[in-house]
Amino acid sequence: MEYLKGMSQAMKQAQADNTSASYGFVATELVKSKDEVRQAIEQATAGAIAGIVGKLENNQPLTEDEKQTVKLWVVGDAEGYVKSENNFQDWLVEYRRLMDVITAWESKTTSIQGLVEVHGVLEDAIKLADAVAHYLEDRERVARFENAITSMNAEDSKFIAGLLKSMLDSPER
Repeated sequence: MEYLKGMSQAMKQAQADNTSASYGFVATELVKSKDEVRQAIEQATAGAIAGIVGKLENNQPLTEDEKQTVKLWVVGDAEGYVKSENNFQDWLVEYRRLMDVITAWESKTTSIQGLVEVHGVLEDAIKLADAVAHYLEDRERVARFENAITSMNAEDSKFIAGLLKSMLDSPER
């Protein structure tokens, strides 16, 4: 796939270098590729979206295919992430472990070294809680969208039409 050309090599190089700079570079390149993929999806479906906007503005019902196309534009990023994420259960196990570690620290007196250790545990817990929250937020976005698209009223249709129109008009597309 053209959007990923050279990406695996850059990832291998970062792994070999094992430096923050190398991984930071890869992260930046991954974001660029992700944006290019999103733009490709939008370009490939822009014509269909333009027709869907007209139907939504007139409060006409959408076909299942049209609903799927709208879903791509509104929550496709979240759906793709939720489907591909395979560490969520491991994160929950680690979260419970960190919760137990923090519980144990609550009753301890602290030394300077103890504060350093607690600081590290908290840093780990923060990053983990953020990852869990991000996953759940995306999963909830998809669920809210699916619920909304199946029970749209005229106001909802106009709102989604406006959202899609602004996305169509966006220079980032």
